[in-house]
Amino acid sequence: MKAKYKIIILILVLSLSINAIILYTLNEKNLLTNFGNKISYEMENFEYIEIPEIYNKNSLFDFESNVIEKDDFVPWKNSLLKKFQEYQNIPDFKDIGNLLPELVKEKEFDEYKLKKFSAMSMDNDEIIFYELFPNNKSKINDCKNITCYPAILIIPGSGNQGAKDVINEQSDLSSYYYHNGVGEELVKLGYVVIVIENRGWGERIKNIEMNCQEPDIFCSGNKLHKHLLNLGHDQLSLQIIDTMQLLKYVQDLEYIQNEKIAIAGLSLGGPVASAVSSLSPDVNTTIIASGIASQHKTGVGLNPGALKFYDQPDIVATLAPKPLYLSWGINERSEFGHEAESLYSANLIKKAYHLFDAEQNIEIIVHDEELNQGHTFELNSLIKFLEKTMG
Repeated sequence: MKAKYKIIILILVLSLSINAIILYTLNEKNLLTNFGNKISYEMENFEYIEIPEIYNKNSLFDFESNVIEKDDFVPWKNSLLKKFQEYQNIPDFKDIGNLLPELVKEKEFDEYKLKKFSAMSMDNDEIIFYELFPNNKSKINDCKNITCYPAILIIPGSGNQGAKDVINEQSDLSSYYYHNGVGEELVKLGYVVIVIENRGWGERIKNIEMNCQEPDIFCSGNKLHKHLLNLGHDQLSLQIIDTMQLLKYVQDLEYIQNEKIAIAGLSLGGPVASAVSSLSPDVNTTIIASGIASQHKTGVGLNPGALKFYDQPDIVATLAPKPLYLSWGINERSEFGHEAESLYSANLIKKAYHLFDAEQNIEIIVHDEELNQGHTFELNSLIKFLEKTMG
């Protein structure tokens, strides 16, 4: 009899262990990502989510309910951005602290010079960024009798490959690169390129890899996001503030042409880029690649309570009529692929540009890139857009 009980207990223990392994695997495979982060699993036949009607109210500051004609736009924009700053706890640009960077390393290539800097953020976390300076002088202008260049500030998407992915610097994670070496490509054309290491990723990874498997590409950054929310902080807000600090520093550089500064972001970098452009002065052009999807329609990301006030495309619509590049890949198997098919966010944002008769300032690209299932920059259209808007 006792032997029978032992066998039953052994079977129960084995069953529970197998179930635990399956649940853990599913949890790691289906990690919620941070407000536009890269999705690490495939989603076939993606459909709009259905929210019960009792919860499904219009956002208080959504574009379509509040902007009927051109005169409605500025009051709506001001109200929305004020709520966005308040909700995300982001200071005014004038109150953003100045960076005092230290040079960490420098290296010279045939077509550009690379410098790596370190500085302290407003909350005393280390900000790491790279500057790529072109040998190509085709973009130079004259700024107060000093030679100056147009600049592009790039915010990487998620993943521990981070800024090195953008600048195409080899690392142990090079096989996971998905930014198409965009920073290196743009500096060769004559732009000064600044690349921030996004908080929680790349060289700014935090040692909180509980239950993360090796190689840890996306896990620890997502875990950090959840830990920070539990502690009353928002990783997205901190990333926006970091980037605003860096933008302020870039604007003060004598060799940067302030009227020609672009901000670009892929995936997670997209919402950061749109927020920084919306809240900061003197941003000429905004580039968002596979980084904007309607939270209301697709459930993308994790930003608790924000949908009571605004959706991702509402924030981007405030950029009208400034130059804006939006792209999605038709091969993406996620909410971004769904946006490529439906153009829900693109069409909403385009309405804001129509108010100003400024459709020529918005470029909407659906591409068929296959790298990383299309979750990447499409370089040809991006370069053409920059040539048109930045020279």
